[in-house]
Amino acid sequence: MLKRWACLLLSLLLLFSAALAEDAALTDEEITRLLWEMYQQENGDADFMVLPEDYELPAEGKSGIYNLLLLGIDNPTDKVTGRSDTMLLASFNAYTGKLKLVSFMRDTYVAIPHRGHNKLNAAFSFGGPELLLETLAASFGVHVDGYVAVNYGLMAQLVDAIGGVELEISQDEVKKLNGILEYYNYLRGAPRDEGVLAQPGRQVLNGLQTMSFARIRKLDSDFVRVQRQQNVIIAIYQKLRALDMLTLTRIITEYIGKVVTNVTLAKAASLVASVLSQPDVEIQTLRVPVDHAYTRRTMNDTYYVVPNLEKCRQAIQDFLYGQGEE
Repeated sequence: MLKRWACLLLSLLLLFSAALAEDAALTDEEITRLLWEMYQQENGDADFMVLPEDYELPAEGKSGIYNLLLLGIDNPTDKVTGRSDTMLLASFNAYTGKLKLVSFMRDTYVAIPHRGHNKLNAAFSFGGPELLLETLAASFGVHVDGYVAVNYGLMAQLVDAIGGVELEISQDEVKKLNGILEYYNYLRGAPRDEGVLAQPGRQVLNGLQTMSFARIRKLDSDFVRVQRQQNVIIAIYQKLRALDMLTLTRIITEYIGKVVTNVTLAKAASLVASVLSQPDVEIQTLRVPVDHAYTRRTMNDTYYVVPNLEKCRQAIQDFLYGQGEE
């Protein structure tokens, strides 16, 4: 039980995930809610427990679905400001046990409310997560229950904290990964060849190696890059389930207050308890714009991916809420 409690907090941290609100202290009401969720996971029925009058449903509510937007921000400092280099919607269905990942390409050409047309990743730099959520809703009809934003530097620290993640690396990816890694070594004053990969294949990567892998850009296309980022998220999730309670508790204590989110601790606890209670979570992925629903265009010397919004909206709805998913 204690291990599940530690896992449920840390999972959101590492899937570019959850943090405490401005007030880090738990209220009596929040503690009661957490105990209720924990008890349900172990014992099922808990009708005899006394709950607050305003007790809320679990995070995923009556529909059984919770949509969390995970954002990786392109900023070399500790600040979570700038363009959202990674935009990934993690949708968990508590009834089907499916975790669906929808990645939005950063070069997607959209109308940003009150800001004209631009790349999708510019919305965050213009108006933070609120404007990005508004843009996603207007362009793609996406409903977001909560968001989490973290810069890549913290992502590397968190991957190190869980002991690295296992990923498959191709020969071409090794060369690009090492080039990015050497640049980060230069910035932090480390030896140029520190941590460079000697060969391709399936192997455990540390934080900087994982971040370098996720940021490979010029090897193939942004379409393949999105797939690499999804692979990183899946690898992190798989690693979390294997960690012992002491390790999880230590990491939570160190990192819980360092990420930016509008997800409360009680909501995070409810959500991840649901995810980790599933013996086998099926993970499915989608990229937006979807195949055959976009064109490539250069305007004012800038490259854009111009989506067919109607086709993309329908594809997202079918993927998240299609027959048998509600």
